[in-house]
Amino acid sequence: MKENKKKFNPAYTDSPNIRFSLRLTEKLQNDLDDYSKKCNISMNTLILKCIEYALDNKEDL
Repeated sequence: MKENKKKFNPAYTDSPNIRFSLRLTEKLQNDLDDYSKKCNISMNTLILKCIEYALDNKEDL
């Protein structure tokens, strides 16, 4: 795993422009909704940042 992990930052500045559909479990949807409200961001922004964080910190295959 990478040594210099980026810290997760839920703030988002880019403007996404591609529509994508995603199915979630009810628990995951509730957890994302709760956390996005705590961060004062949309759930869409939170999901984008989670994906970005995962890709930035992925192990090389």
